[in-house]
Amino acid sequence: NNTLTSQSYALAASAPMGWTVSFTPSGESTRVAALELEARTTQGVSITVVPPENVAAGTYEIPCTATTVSERLSFTLSVTINGTYDLMLSTPSGLLSFDAYSNKESAVQLSLTNTGNSDLTNVNLTSSAPSGWNVRFSTETIDVIEPGATVETTAYITPGEEAMSGDYVTTLTASSSDASDSAEFRITVKTETKWGLTGIGIIVVLAVVIILVMRKYGRR
Repeated sequence: NNTLTSQSYALAASAPMGWTVSFTPSGESTRVAALELEARTTQGVSITVVPPENVAAGTYEIPCTATTVSERLSFTLSVTINGTYDLMLSTPSGLLSFDAYSNKESAVQLSLTNTGNSDLTNVNLTSSAPSGWNVRFSTETIDVIEPGATVETTAYITPGEEAMSGDYVTTLTASSSDASDSAEFRITVKTETKWGLTGIGIIVVLAVVIILVMRKYGRR
């Protein structure tokens, strides 16, 4: 305050939508919207800038002002946002388990979300499955996923022909040059109903044969 009287300075900032700007007098912890300065005195002010989540990388200008009844002081902050890269692989429902049958293809819908603030390019999908299994994707490479965007694709998983009933783990991975993520799917392989009925039929036939043999030869 270079004047001969005390002044009240109203502090303000014109930030982009979603940004938060606050002012704190130096040496204090309470945020303020105005400062009272005696004549011929100086007061430092800390400006805190919080950008919104997933803001795009780049340089942003934030005009700031300190205004009294007689004058308006202004300057511009230049804020540079660095690029961040992050990727999340899941399913639309978040469920990472399903039932399947040996030698029969099952479709699993996948969702890939760019949780960073920069484009992800050439996102490749790969898999790690038990021996004898087959995994393919409707789209193996996604050209670009923009910040905050979700892209859906489909994985087709075929358990091996000799896969026994039980639980198995298959890992699916989405990766680019900047970020990657993996998801483990628990797959429960079940036996086809017709084979179960066939097995029951065989057991019944064997039981009947054993009974007949015992009746025929058990009397001797």
